[in-house]
Amino acid sequence: MYANNPFVQVEIEGLGSRRVKPGTTLQELAKDCWPASWRRILAAYVDNELRELTYPITSSCHVSFFGLEVKDGYRIYQRSAVFLLIRAAREILPRCRVIIEHSLSNGLYGEIQCQRALVKKDLEAIEARMREIAARDEPFEKCVLPKEEAMELFAKDGQFDKVNLLKYRQSDTVNVYRCGWLYDYFYRYMVPSTGYLDKFRLHYYLPGFILQIPDSDNPDQIPPYREQPKLASVLREAEQWAKILEVETVGALNDIIAEGKSGELIRIAEALHEKKIAQMADMISERHDTLRVILIAGPSSSGKTTFVQRLAVQLRVNGLRPVAIHLDDYFLDRDKTPRNERGEYDFESIEAIDLELFNTHLAQLIQGEEVEVPTYDFTSGRRVYTGKRLRVAPGQPIIIEGIHGLNERLTASIPSGNKFKI
Repeated sequence: MYANNPFVQVEIEGLGSRRVKPGTTLQELAKDCWPASWRRILAAYVDNELRELTYPITSSCHVSFFGLEVKDGYRIYQRSAVFLLIRAAREILPRCRVIIEHSLSNGLYGEIQCQRALVKKDLEAIEARMREIAARDEPFEKCVLPKEEAMELFAKDGQFDKVNLLKYRQSDTVNVYRCGWLYDYFYRYMVPSTGYLDKFRLHYYLPGFILQIPDSDNPDQIPPYREQPKLASVLREAEQWAKILEVETVGALNDIIAEGKSGELIRIAEALHEKKIAQMADMISERHDTLRVILIAGPSSSGKTTFVQRLAVQLRVNGLRPVAIHLDDYFLDRDKTPRNERGEYDFESIEAIDLELFNTHLAQLIQGEEVEVPTYDFTSGRRVYTGKRLRVAPGQPIIIEGIHGLNERLTASIPSGNKFKI
């Protein structure tokens, strides 16, 4: 079929132009370009489109290969390691069910449901089996199946969560991957074979496990697990609430929406959120004689401003009169704002804030002094003073929200005992 076009031109990022035969896969091209380190390459962008390494090149194109150092590469490696884990677990603990819950610190937390409690020796055996399968370099094969056939396949294997998920799929076909005897459904791509998965670690984390793979910043090493007990506790509570609300899977959530019960689910979630905010307000009120600053951290568009408003209402219910200070008003003038590696203004850097002025104003307010607070004019890129003055009464908490709320440098002048962090 390629008789009239024996070669196509491929522009490879960092290497230049090469002529290849049509039908050459990205994996074959990577082996040819990097014969000593091709297994470090996990996928590529072909004309800016993400492609797995089994993708055949059929026309001239631009190819940019990458590995763990790119987010898409990290996800492909992690997704493939999860498949490897599921297969190994089911071979060591027949009829078990592996549930991947969420990211936790620098790993992925999951649980294994079987006829008895999971113990450390089980994980050691599973990890050993994972390494055996990886050493055999078994392929991950993509199969395009009719949706009904895929649902029947998963039903026979007891993967009823997949059946429930796929029944809402609008496409008539499903991309299913197979490794050895196991079929599974994963969203997006995998590595070509288990031999790519030479670095992983299973960490026993009662009642489940932590799966770790190399860090994007250091693809050659798996970092030590960093314990985050408070985050783990919050995620565990979220997991329990998902069970109570019967929305443990995406398929279960689809069922609720299809049954017209989404409004009830939203109201329960809102009620739980309000209860949590009320509990925080109670904690703050109990320490109102020493707590002067409430710091609320979260990424952009996470709802910090709305949260501040709801917390302020609950604090007023407790007899407190909170005052909010907008961190954006303490941005440095535009010409003094630091730039990122691309030369763009980095407004998310803590160095973009006038920390000295901010801490001076905080200290003055807490000591009962009146200050003239600035307003940042984003059009001109400068702080302006419009005569807006602020004084805080004794026992009146100051609420500050921003992405750097938990960074001690932001409020270095305030003792830890006077701060409450959310």
